[in-house]
Formats: sequence, structure tokens, C-alpha cells
Amino acid sequence: METRLLQAFLALADTKNYREAASKIHVTQPALTKKIQALENELSLQLFTRGRHGALLTSAGKQLLEKAETIIATTAELQLLASNIARGKTGSLTIGFGVAGIRIAPELIACFHQNHPEINISLDDMPSSVQKEKLLDGQLQLAFMSLPVAPPLACLKLRTEALALAVNRHNRHMTESMLARSPAYSALMDLPFLGLVRERGPGLNRQIDRFLAFHNIQPEIQQLARDIHTLMALVAADVGVALVPESAIHMAPDRVEMIPLHGPYVCWDVGVVWNSLRHDAVRDAFISMLKTCPKEIKN
Repeated sequence: METRLLQAFLALADTKNYREAASKIHVTQPALTKKIQALENELSLQLFTRGRHGALLTSAGKQLLEKAETIIATTAELQLLASNIARGKTGSLTIGFGVAGIRIAPELIACFHQNHPEINISLDDMPSSVQKEKLLDGQLQLAFMSLPVAPPLACLKLRTEALALAVNRHNRHMTESMLARSPAYSALMDLPFLGLVRERGPGLNRQIDRFLAFHNIQPEIQQLARDIHTLMALVAADVGVALVPESAIHMAPDRVEMIPLHGPYVCWDVGVVWNSLRHDAVRDAFISMLKTCPKEIKN
């Protein structure tokens, strides 16, 4: 049954006049008459009687009226929902993040949620290798990762991250003096080193490996942590020092301070990544928001 026939039925039931009903649904009066006749033939019922008071509902028409109104209202809701889905106004968004996005991801998601409260957002912490797999097989729509990435993954750069040496506050000046006296950060060899397990922060560990290899440094790792929060807690407890993203200071205890590092392999780009082979209006709405959101959120 065509909804246009039900719309004609409702218009005539409301106005009780063929001319007014035709004008209401933007058709000619003969066209309206044909729609009513087609509906009556399809239902094998007479829906209206004509009299001096206009077109009046029959008993059968009265019984069908409420159901017809429900169907038209539901159809309108379905059309609105479909339109919102197509425009990325509703739906769900599954996002992955790791060490690279641990600070920036929640802030950007909060910014997006303010303008799209009807979209359900899931944020999952996982290694970059897992993020890539889930992007490729469609389990993730977006991921916050270190750049660059290989096709079919596409990316938008958000900020530049830098390595820093996380130290206990009481040891900062002593450690800075040690580094200043030694060439090419060689004093790092004499410090108790902490790190993330390889599988938890593969991208960060690769960056650290490049930095250390460039300076010909092979520190002895005293202890490994499974997440950045635990790593920062160990530094705060003065168990050792750690090479971490400079932005990790935002999640570090008060007793942790960062010593900036300089030179090759210190900096890398961080951005949002998606699968370019998959169409996704909600994801695209998030990416569009990233291009216009305040710079201070991304810094």
C-alpha cells in the first residue's frame, strides 16, 4: 500500500472537502479522487460518503483513521531517521586510541558530543596494531594514532608530538645537569630506565628505539608497565625515568616533571585515521568537526 494513498485519505478525512484536500497534498482534485478510489478498491471498503456536509467518513473509514494516522507518522519518523543517518546526524561511532591519542581523543570526542548528542560514541583503548586491524575489517570507524599510515587507511594530522624524559620532580635538576654534561644524551645509559611493554605501545616504542639508536644508547630497562598511567606512577614513585610523549604530563601525578628532548627522532605526527574504502556519514561528520574545532583543543 502506498503511503500517498493514506495521505490522501487523511487529508480528505480532515477537510471533508475534495478541493481543500487536493490543495493540502498538492494534487489536482481528479487526482485526489483517483487516489481515494484506488485505496477503497485495494481495501475493498467504502471509506467516504458524499453529502451536503461534504465527504464524510463511513463507519469503516472511522475505524481505519487512527491506524492510518499512526502509519503516516511512523513513515515520517522513518524518513527523518534515514535522512539523519545519511547526513551523519544520528547513529553510533566506535573510536580506538592508544598512547598517541590518550589526551587528545577524549577532548575531541567531548567537543563532537556537544553538537551531536544523539550519536552514541564508544572509545576503546588498544595498541596501534590492533587499531589498524579493526579499521580494516570495519570494527572501528576512527582511530587516534601516530602517523603516517598506509593505504587504504587515510588520515588527518592533528598535532605534532615530542618525546620527553619523565623524571621525579626531586631529581629534575640533577638529571638535567647530567644530560648537559654528557654528549648526545649518553647520560641516559646511567639512569634507571622504565618503559611500556612492546605490544602495548608499539608506535611509541618504535619512536623511542629510533631516538636511542641515533644516539647509540642502549639503556638497561629496570621495569616495564602495561599502560602509560602505571608508567607515570612508577616515575612518581622514583623507581626510574621514562621516555614518553610530552603530552603524558597531563595524566601524570604531581611529582612527575618532563625534561624536553631535542634533535632527530624526537618529534612525530599524531592524527585521526580511518578506512577510506568504507562509506560512513557519522565518521565523516566527526572528521568535518576536526577541521573546524578550536586549535587549543588539538594542542
